[in-house]
Amino acid sequence: MSKKTLPFDAMLESEDEFAEMYQSYQQPIYRFLFWRTRDEATSDDLTSSVFEKAWRARASFHGGSVQAWLYRIARNTLTDHWRRKQALPLENAEQLANEDTVSVAEQLDTDQAVAELRVALRQLPSDMRRLVELRFIEGLSAKQVGERLGMTEGNVRVVQYRALKRMRKLLS
Repeated sequence: MSKKTLPFDAMLESEDEFAEMYQSYQQPIYRFLFWRTRDEATSDDLTSSVFEKAWRARASFHGGSVQAWLYRIARNTLTDHWRRKQALPLENAEQLANEDTVSVAEQLDTDQAVAELRVALRQLPSDMRRLVELRFIEGLSAKQVGERLGMTEGNVRVVQYRALKRMRKLLS
């Protein structure tokens, strides 16, 4: 369902179209949120929230790119999440500390790996960095990336190969 546009009526009337949209975009939205939060549980919760908001706000969808609409909801949901997180009352801190979560060592390993990837990604030229973000963070296909960046699908694959090779070298 990549780059699919739905008429306004289809979003309003068809649960099947919405379910198809969910199947197509759940993983890319999750990856988008995970890359920014670096937490699986938070990303799962935010992804669920994005699709719940999309379901409730489907009447506000007036056709166009479903993908752009969902990413806008995801960005807004993430912004709301960060605002709420900053305003966490102190009495909730003890409860959060006692919750069963991923072990500290596992979380530190994940954080370290993500930090290293971010550093390597920032060292790429901007065109390569954007391509890697679209392919692996937003989960777009080579064809979709090519359309967005004005490149052929083959050229996207070549630049992707070179970018990943450069990142491997930076990470070693």
